[in-house]
Amino acid sequence: MKLDGIIPAIVTPFDRNGDVNYTELKKLVELLLEEGADGFYVTGSTGECFLLTDEERTLVTAAVAETVNGKVPVIAHIGKIGASQAANLAREAQRAGASAVSSVPPFYYNFQTDEIAGYYECISNATDLPVVIYNIPQFSGVSINADNMASIMGNSRVEGLKYTDLNLYELERIRRKFPQLKIMFGKDESLLYALPVGVDGAIGSTYNFTLKLFRKIWNAYRQEQFREAEKFQHEANKIISEMLRIKNIIAAEKYLLGKKGIQCGNCRPPFRPLTEEEKHILDGIGDMD
Repeated sequence: MKLDGIIPAIVTPFDRNGDVNYTELKKLVELLLEEGADGFYVTGSTGECFLLTDEERTLVTAAVAETVNGKVPVIAHIGKIGASQAANLAREAQRAGASAVSSVPPFYYNFQTDEIAGYYECISNATDLPVVIYNIPQFSGVSINADNMASIMGNSRVEGLKYTDLNLYELERIRRKFPQLKIMFGKDESLLYALPVGVDGAIGSTYNFTLKLFRKIWNAYRQEQFREAEKFQHEANKIISEMLRIKNIIAAEKYLLGKKGIQCGNCRPPFRPLTEEEKHILDGIGDMD
């Protein structure tokens, strides 16, 4: 599976009625392709996955895959609590043109390791696509580590890991234990500090509007221009620091994309629209490239 480089976890644009705006979605994909995206992660956390219907999640995947037209991989997040529901979404994602499927571990019910392993096995059996585990313990309440990863991979066709956590010690343990695994880092503010661990790339939310800047970090590091890479990471973190003043990061990203000509609308309820004060904060963010 080709899974490396800088991959945006894209937002899902909505129109004024709250419906998916597929025209703006395709414009976003085209813009990010021009800016050098190495792939797309769709209907994930940033894409408001759990506020979309199953049909919408499949149609978003199809729209992105059609626009990409095989140029780069499209990873469809199909996570649910139920294994059979996730498996159904995985089958639909494959029909829609996804290159791989990804899922958070099943959450809410405090599932045991063997139950989580069975969940990923069910997804693997439902499709021919590679499976990418999505580790985001801040929201799922489930931490993927080197120990339970071995159990999960035992009977599953897991080829990748989206690691959205700041525990670089555990990330290093996973990297050493599974050298064949494609590992994509998911904490944008710490990308530079994860690269020495040996990650294959990154899947990030802020790449929706700062893709060029993060490509500079990626390229500078690979060319061993470490001072330059550090300078670019500091620039990115200044932007992220301002964004973090807004509680709803997805809404902030949608607003900032509006400044680049992509009209993404509001997030779906129960998210509330940005206040004028919050928009003023975001208006103060300077160059994002």
